[in-house]
Amino acid sequence: MFKVCKYCGEKFETNRSKREYCSHSCANTIIARDRENIKVLEPLTTVWSCGGGVQSTAIAVLICQGKLPKPDYAIMTDCGWEKSATWEYVYGVIIPKLRSIDLNLHIIKTIDYSHNDLFDKSGHLVLPAYKYINGKAVRFNTHCNDAWKVKPAKRWIREQGIQRCENWLGISVNEFKRVKESNHKWFIKRYPLIEMGLTREDCLFLIGKSGWPKPPRTSCYICPQQDDATWLSIKLKYPDDWIRAIEVEQQIHIKDPEIFLHRSLKPLDQVVFNR
Repeated sequence: MFKVCKYCGEKFETNRSKREYCSHSCANTIIARDRENIKVLEPLTTVWSCGGGVQSTAIAVLICQGKLPKPDYAIMTDCGWEKSATWEYVYGVIIPKLRSIDLNLHIIKTIDYSHNDLFDKSGHLVLPAYKYINGKAVRFNTHCNDAWKVKPAKRWIREQGIQRCENWLGISVNEFKRVKESNHKWFIKRYPLIEMGLTREDCLFLIGKSGWPKPPRTSCYICPQQDDATWLSIKLKYPDDWIRAIEVEQQIHIKDPEIFLHRSLKPLDQVVFNR
């Protein structure tokens, strides 16, 4: 008998009365489409990823003011290398402010869902550190954020039973190059500050006008992308972080003594910082 394919409309011959598609390709296309339609019916859960810095604090202010709707979840990933200054601000300012509107900031520990190793399975350093290669100072690519923060956060989100997520990220207009589309259909990225046309300077103005103290610039205390002023601030104000950074670099040197955390390609404890 001849039938008409329910997907492509082509005629095809078959001896099966219940067959509806001319090929496995057409059948699989319909199956995949139906699965996506089912996903669309699942609720969209909003999850704000807080980083503890200027842009994230601006989002917190907007949420507290009602200018952004209260998300279903607020999360922050503790990779184990975050600066003490960041945690002082998060626990001293952001968390109390969010609690005042009955919003809990969930602190997710990376090591509970993944690892925060300095080297990946292939033996490559995940930090954007520096090394002389063929007579040139080269900075490695950054892989730590995805490994230490993004993946653990997604695993936590899935653990909550969330099937479709709208993830709010604190990226402002002047950082537009950091905007990336999600690789997963269940995980939708959203950038509220960009939608509102806010720059980093706008965020600082908003924070100050609202009476909140100025947040520190966030990064790990071992981040090679820090400028000298930031390194010096860590050394002078947070000696424990400074000592740990030196120890981490020494661990790296066990594996490769030619990799350095400072762009001068000198050991941290030998660097003279420019003020």
